[in-house]
Amino acid sequence: MTKHLAILTQPFLNLILDGEKTIESRFSKVRCAPHGVVKTGDIVLMKKTGGKVLGEFTVGKVLYFPNITPEQFHTVKSFSKEICANYDEHFWDKRLEARYVTLMYVTNVIRYKEPFSVSKKDKRGWVVMPDVHQPSLFDSLEKTRE
Repeated sequence: MTKHLAILTQPFLNLILDGEKTIESRFSKVRCAPHGVVKTGDIVLMKKTGGKVLGEFTVGKVLYFPNITPEQFHTVKSFSKEICANYDEHFWDKRLEARYVTLMYVTNVIRYKEPFSVSKKDKRGWVVMPDVHQPSLFDSLEKTRE
């Protein structure tokens, strides 16, 4: 199992925490994480843009669309409800130039009682966490479902 850090904007972060958004989607022009990296069973920590890590989810099924075709883009759009695309009227227009798409089914959502900060200075929206055991960060977290 790999841990990931996903930077999310509102309202999408709260939609996951509230159980309404059941698929997290990532679109990019170049091949970068999470495309080809995230897999079923991985843990995704959810960080608010410019804020704290508020919770996590476990990745269920993953769908990859490399070098996406117009037909595949139409297939991805069929997941609009699960992605909560309707919360942004320009959602699909902003993603028309994407060549790589990753769809991750969201399972086992946990909202942290005590959100925490992580040091992140770059603009990446997705970070694969180093494979280092950090008991002070992960093992002692008090988690709860709300």
